[in-house]
Amino acid sequence: MIKDFSFRTKVFFLFCIIHIFFTTNRYNFYILEVEMMTTIRQSIVAAKYHKKLTIIYTLFFALLLFAFTLLSQLVLTQSIALRYILGKWDQIKNALPQVESTLNEQLVDSNDFVMTLYQKLFVLLIIGSIMIFFLLSTYAAHVRKEEINSMYYIGITKGQILKHLLLELLIPVVVGFSSILLLLVLFHSQFVSESITINRKFVDKYFDQPTLVFTQTEELSDLTNHKKGKALSESKPNNAILPYNRISLFEVNSAETSFRQTFSDFLLNMLILSLSAIIGALIGFYSHVTLLSYRRNLPA
Repeated sequence: MIKDFSFRTKVFFLFCIIHIFFTTNRYNFYILEVEMMTTIRQSIVAAKYHKKLTIIYTLFFALLLFAFTLLSQLVLTQSIALRYILGKWDQIKNALPQVESTLNEQLVDSNDFVMTLYQKLFVLLIIGSIMIFFLLSTYAAHVRKEEINSMYYIGITKGQILKHLLLELLIPVVVGFSSILLLLVLFHSQFVSESITINRKFVDKYFDQPTLVFTQTEELSDLTNHKKGKALSESKPNNAILPYNRISLFEVNSAETSFRQTFSDFLLNMLILSLSAIIGALIGFYSHVTLLSYRRNLPA
């Protein structure tokens, strides 16, 4: 009982401290909130004024987000396809133990090759996104150098200018995010089907389709020799082994991929691209704004 009372007392004092902190700093929080809302409002107005730059940012952000999403979907469908086909192959092996094939080895090799390729492309896409937004921000700062100089003249610091320029990316991010999300909602099944087709083309291009071979066991050969009184000929490939044949074995159902999986990857890609855009834009804006500040402070 004493321990329980002590715990409640600690919680009560903690609540009082938090309440006193927010009460005494309520005015500071209010000022900070007003300044933030004012900066966001000014950034939105500036983004609307510079429509050409805003459209360019939006197009590049949407295209890069689509590329990230497509690459993630390719990785997802490839992993599902491997698991799906190997599951079919296990059914065949259980039903027909005498079947031999290099299917497992070729599937694992093709999956490793494709996954390694996609990982490299993903890293290149991140680096490319940083470089693209670096170049775009450098171009935007160059176009708006007179406006940036005017901000310096009225006493706005370099940090405030950078914050103002970065917040102008809010509209391109929101518009690009909404556009790609709408496309995913409307065309999710087609998107998944195309990703399966692309993966299959990669696999077919670099690897031969595995051959199913129907090989007789020693027990089966002895039994047949005893009945027929003659030796069996060499085994021949069988292209129609139940329950799957050569074609149906490699077919992947697009329904195996749910929209929840695609959406979770989409949100992760959105976060990665946003961070890449912020890094690239921050480097570009900072370098150009610093250069303008240095030139402004040079003696005439």
